[in-house]
Amino acid sequence: MYVSLLSYLIIFRACLITARNRLESFVRSRSEWCISRQRVWGVPIPALYHTPTDTAVLSSESLTHILRVVSERGVSHWWEGPVEDFLTPELLAQFEGGPEAWRKGTDTMDVWFDSGSNWSTLSAPTGGRKHRADVCLEGTDQHRGWFQSQLLTSVGVSSGQNAARPVSPYGTLITHGMVLDEAGKKMSKSLGNIVSPMTIIHGGKVSHRLFCAYSPLKFCD
Repeated sequence: MYVSLLSYLIIFRACLITARNRLESFVRSRSEWCISRQRVWGVPIPALYHTPTDTAVLSSESLTHILRVVSERGVSHWWEGPVEDFLTPELLAQFEGGPEAWRKGTDTMDVWFDSGSNWSTLSAPTGGRKHRADVCLEGTDQHRGWFQSQLLTSVGVSSGQNAARPVSPYGTLITHGMVLDEAGKKMSKSLGNIVSPMTIIHGGKVSHRLFCAYSPLKFCD
């Protein structure tokens, strides 16, 4: 029993170090993050452009005004409404040309920036807690995805405040493995080697529980 427990602790420590090193290596090797995308769908980046001077405006004042407009008329108004609805009197007075000199931005936000900011919906930690979430659980591929985008957005925001030290939005990461096909390859929608979720819902629940039970978990504090 002692040997089994000791072996488990060694494996647990190895997984902990591996998970930490994996996340750290992705953060260290990443390049600059361009958060804009040129797509026909997504959350719009509410930037206004003064065409004659090629000036982009995205300030707290302009954003407050734009949010007020879309809250009253709906998000689709950003795409469908006239640009003058989003111009403040201050902008019109500061720049020449009137509303005709302005255009709305058409870029959308990178979905990783969008989903990586979801920690902001959680209450700020109180009562001695350091993190907004105690645990964050996802697949091991999220070391370069969701885990990282949450970390970067949270640290970026807190770095601009009078915080003693920026902290991550989560206290512990738990990563699980991937479901493999009969050839040992990771199931992927792009490859088409997947099992329909409806199959799991209608009778495949036992196999799904077995996967969760036997999947090697990796912790990263």
